[in-house]
Amino acid sequence: MEIKEIQEKLLLLLPHWNYRVIRPVKQLLDDGVSLEMYYCLQILRAKHEMTMTEFAEYVHIPKHQMSKMSNRLFEQEFIERTFDPADRRIIKIRITEKAIAYMDSFRDENTDCYHDFLDKMSLGEITQFGNAINTLLTIFCKISDEEKPKGNN
Repeated sequence: MEIKEIQEKLLLLLPHWNYRVIRPVKQLLDDGVSLEMYYCLQILRAKHEMTMTEFAEYVHIPKHQMSKMSNRLFEQEFIERTFDPADRRIIKIRITEKAIAYMDSFRDENTDCYHDFLDKMSLGEITQFGNAINTLLTIFCKISDEEKPKGNN
């Protein structure tokens, strides 16, 4: 498949993904947790601990915006911050047990979120869809992990 065809299919996929996957999640999140905050929690859950700089670069947002986001997450006790003992200018953040419990509860309480969508698929289509998601996740995670922080070029 050529790059142009992949690009066209990705752009065609966007509205379907938004209406079937993103919108239901946004509607179910608590008022105090934005979709962006939830994304950050998912990343921190997978990465365990990152410096603020690494995290901002990983999610491709400016450091000042990451500071605001981390402040909101810290206020809700979803992350903890520690200073690097060797250099107190370096702040490390990690997800808290409270955040993990929130995310697990969110997933468990909202299992019906995708039933309407998945019920329209045959068992074979559900398997195909699950395999496609696993493939996308593997590729996106690999690409994200391979990207070098800007300061280390």
